[in-house]
Amino acid sequence: MFLSDNQQSKASNTKTEWTLNDKGLTNNFTETTYEIEHLSFSLKKDGYKGVASIFYKNEFLCNLITTYSLSGVYKKHGIKENTTINNNINEKLLDVNNNEITLSSVLLSFKSKDYGIAGLRTVECNSSYDLLFYGKYLTSVSKETAHKIEATKDIYLNTKLSALNERIKNNLSEIEKRKDSLTTKNFKVIRGPNEVVLTTETASNLKVLKRLDVITAECVYGMNIFKDILASLSDTFGGRNKSIQNTLRDARRTALTELRKEAYSLGANAVIGIDLDYSEISGGGKAGMLFIVASGTAVIIEQ
Repeated sequence: MFLSDNQQSKASNTKTEWTLNDKGLTNNFTETTYEIEHLSFSLKKDGYKGVASIFYKNEFLCNLITTYSLSGVYKKHGIKENTTINNNINEKLLDVNNNEITLSSVLLSFKSKDYGIAGLRTVECNSSYDLLFYGKYLTSVSKETAHKIEATKDIYLNTKLSALNERIKNNLSEIEKRKDSLTTKNFKVIRGPNEVVLTTETASNLKVLKRLDVITAECVYGMNIFKDILASLSDTFGGRNKSIQNTLRDARRTALTELRKEAYSLGANAVIGIDLDYSEISGGGKAGMLFIVASGTAVIIEQ
């Protein structure tokens, strides 16, 4: 059932190393059977073939090769798919010159040096595979050894990716929790006085969640009305005095701005029932003064 490393170039009567059935995976040379319930696999596509890394009790056992279209045979016999690898794996391999290579789930050791599994890559070259570490040549290995290294690397990267996705998921969940804690019910958090809504009445489309307090804002402007009138007779006789109009406009804007600040200090996001009162203060030899009072009810509305 399983292909050989030289793509079935061996004689058809050559005994295969592994046999898979419903009871387990059997090594035909050692006559050892590994029970199905303790087996797991991780699959990698290699052209038309599927390379499956087989684990027994989470320890690496072997690599099996089938055509990719038949790779469902593992699940069919009850072997569960696995994306993790035990950190205690310590497999002994050989390069083409019979130098020892030690392969674990995170490291490859070669000639007394350790190389991170993520930086390894194998490249087919004639009858062997070049083993590279971030592009730097290390040695040459057989096709079977190259498959084992690539399969272990894939499992390592998948494990890292799963852990990263889990951290991202947890971070997003924490952000949502913090966001929810910053809001009360379902109205927007007001971050400055300019976001406070002002309205002269309680409109039908405003849902008031809470009324906080009646608030006021006062503004006093120096006008010297008599001086302005005498200096602008033409404007006065024409029915309008631009100087006085500008003063009134500035006073109104200042009063409403102060009203917003007052509402914001209470935690409100709107002020309803706005009322503006104007008065002139003069006499006692003092110049004319414009006095304006803005009042309303500070509330929290749904947004």
